[in-house]
Amino acid sequence: MPIFVIPLLTSLIVGFLMIYVIGSPISSLMNSLTNTLKSMSTGNSVVLALIMGAMIAFDMGGPVNKVAFMFAAAMIGEGIATIMGPVAVAICIPPLGMGVATLMNKKKYTKAEQEAGIGAIAMGLIGITEGAIPFAAADPLRVIPSIMTGSAIGAAIAAIGKVGDHALTRWSNSSSSCG
Repeated sequence: MPIFVIPLLTSLIVGFLMIYVIGSPISSLMNSLTNTLKSMSTGNSVVLALIMGAMIAFDMGGPVNKVAFMFAAAMIGEGIATIMGPVAVAICIPPLGMGVATLMNKKKYTKAEQEAGIGAIAMGLIGITEGAIPFAAADPLRVIPSIMTGSAIGAAIAAIGKVGDHALTRWSNSSSSCG
């Protein structure tokens, strides 16, 4: 029983709950967010960038972040590279901002936070938003709004400058010609 039957039944119950109870509302929310973003893509690029930037920083790699990233990636497939550019900027801002903050004002951060700040800078330089998670976990009410604001503003500035991500466009064009 404890080696085979209980783990099997538990897995089936959890799988059922994930697919039919928890999965459906989350899927509906994600589809709603995606449809909202699609309807905005023809509108003001700065407003779209503000929203996408805030979404990227909101949960630092979570489902809201993934909706924004996947939408921007899908737009590259459609030949619109100027949506991924602001998203790429927004991805880097939370870890870079928190890392630089630990360097600029060491008195406000513990030794462990200062070390996490160096790691956050390294993660931010290669586009990993999750580098800001330790800071958000320690003080979510101050950190999350500040990184959302920073990412939204950074994304808007990138949209104003018409920053694009053409590397993925070239890759998708070259990979389609190889097949």
